[in-house]
Amino acid sequence: MLPIYWIQHPFFEQYKIQPDKAWPWLDEKQHVRDEFKKLSLKSIKLTSVNLFILLPLMSAMKIWLAHVTGLENPYAFSYEHWPNPINVVNLVSMVVLHEFGFYMTHNMMHTYPSLYKYHKIHHEYKMNTTLASQHNHPIDFVLSIGTPALLAVTVVRPHMITLFQFTIWTMYANLDDHVGYAFPWSPVRWFVPLAAATDEHEFHHSINLGCYASKLSIFNSLFGGYEYYNKKKTKSL
Repeated sequence: MLPIYWIQHPFFEQYKIQPDKAWPWLDEKQHVRDEFKKLSLKSIKLTSVNLFILLPLMSAMKIWLAHVTGLENPYAFSYEHWPNPINVVNLVSMVVLHEFGFYMTHNMMHTYPSLYKYHKIHHEYKMNTTLASQHNHPIDFVLSIGTPALLAVTVVRPHMITLFQFTIWTMYANLDDHVGYAFPWSPVRWFVPLAAATDEHEFHHSINLGCYASKLSIFNSLFGGYEYYNKKKTKSL
């Protein structure tokens, strides 16, 4: 995204979610630019801890737990079981389970003050860039990022290639949530009418309310989360 952020070509800028606001590194106020620089450095530190320390530890723990509980998939590395139609079913199942888990844990992080004190770190971004995608306190990362993924993988027990595809999807979807643009060609738009709009998460960051799901709209629609977002949409019409 760095070239797109830097060039600001009209073709890309037409999809910017907050077109009336300048990117913080281009803001005319010096203190805004300085604060963004500090926030960016903090993001790099948090991302490094979360992806290069916590993620490998959680992966190792998942493998160990599967081994000691007997929940290992005996066909996880089998050439005979991939590709196979069941892999598609498993992938879709993991996406839906992960989305449900994320909705529940994300909602929980906002409901309880004892948890929100960790999650509020993620909300230091009011205007998202890709740096915000892993800008989580380690406890928040484990609860709201790691737990939904663990739920999906534990229930489905996929082939390793399917798990790799699921990992790529979740990382991409997380980046897409925080990219600051709503690109219509993004793969996460392919699930219309079930797809959640990218600007939903941008809205969530702006007021810290509602839109608790990530890439599917079904759980916000079923359990609540669109009340404030729909009011905003109605006012803008």
